[in-house]
Amino acid sequence: MQGMQAIREIPSIMRSWKLLWLVLGGWCGGAAALTFDEALQRAGQAPDIVAGSAERAALAEVRVAAGRLPDPRLQLALDDFSTDGEGRYRLSDAKRMVSLMQEIPAAAKRDAQIRQAEAALDASGREQEFVRLAVRRETSLAWVRLYFLGQKRAVLEQQALELRRRQDTTRTALAAGGAADEALEALIDEQDLRDAFDTLARDIRLARANLARWTGAFPQSETATGSLPAWLEKPAAGVEKSGDTEDENAAIPTELRASQARIRMAQAEVAMAEADTASDWSVEFGVGQDAMGNGMVMAKVGISLPLFGATRQAPKIAAARRMLEKSDAEHAMRRAEFLRQQAELEAEEAALEARLRRLESETLPLIAHKIALAEAAFSAGQGSAAALIMAREKRLAAQGDAIELAGERALVRVKLHYLLHRGEDTAHE
Repeated sequence: MQGMQAIREIPSIMRSWKLLWLVLGGWCGGAAALTFDEALQRAGQAPDIVAGSAERAALAEVRVAAGRLPDPRLQLALDDFSTDGEGRYRLSDAKRMVSLMQEIPAAAKRDAQIRQAEAALDASGREQEFVRLAVRRETSLAWVRLYFLGQKRAVLEQQALELRRRQDTTRTALAAGGAADEALEALIDEQDLRDAFDTLARDIRLARANLARWTGAFPQSETATGSLPAWLEKPAAGVEKSGDTEDENAAIPTELRASQARIRMAQAEVAMAEADTASDWSVEFGVGQDAMGNGMVMAKVGISLPLFGATRQAPKIAAARRMLEKSDAEHAMRRAEFLRQQAELEAEEAALEARLRRLESETLPLIAHKIALAEAAFSAGQGSAAALIMAREKRLAAQGDAIELAGERALVRVKLHYLLHRGEDTAHE
């Protein structure tokens, strides 16, 4: 009885389905479009990149001042100033001196300061390159998700059309006294398709929000348009899994270059700590008058005496060397993680590629053959129109699976592409 009641409700359900179709049609129409290159261009102004550029500019200014002598010091001196007796508090009876003093840090310290500033600037540049690459990667991932969701939506729309045809066919057959099972199955499939549309709407909304994180605010109806980038049509080029090198011209992935720069920073810290064992100098020249009004000239030379190196400089040197060991270990950890990610993504890409090829070369041809048989049976009067429509719906479902696999493979290739990036120009990716 419940099944018959549901069948009697087909006309009202069909009206609500038509309304949903109209809503979806309005939702898809008139949307703003964003190409892959446009998305990357917008991402170039992301706050993450702007912040990194500001930091690098600040460190470039610090580099200008590194290794310079400290500012000279002007000193005013008053000596033999009496506070007792007949001449107390009389400035004319005191010695007066004006001098200029210049501190001269050891050359090793000035060189170490320059090395520190250059290492910090280089590390900032590498980190900026890594951040820029991460922004481009996340933007690419968001755009690719939105692109394949648009393709999935097109397939779901075709499925909705086929389902409407099947519902019309089963309703006509039911009115002519046919079985109710096909009509009930059409109702069940309609509910599944509605769920698929709801899930799709959610995924599109999330993809747009994720894309907006990197490209800025944009209309809620914006879609990914155009074609995929050329480098996404083929597997990403791998890197050799041998030890890397410090050669600046070597093809080292950007992610590992950043950790190498931190090693150079730690080496500069060691050099600075070791330079503290060198003596600093100071010179001072002055002129003045004594209590009798006679002119005076003063010259001083000072030198620091690092006599307690075991308790002052040595611990700092040891600490700096331990930090260098830490940076070396972190670089090794980062390289190991890099190789793990590369192997994992390559394995995932190979599996998706195999599944996609099998679906395209085997499953879809089999479904096409089934549709041909259903069409022949229908033409001979031995099959139903509903069976033919269901066969076409199965092909659309398989095409939807192919889009899902192609989208997953594209996302993996995006991750691999940016993981293996070697610092070449990415302006025309």
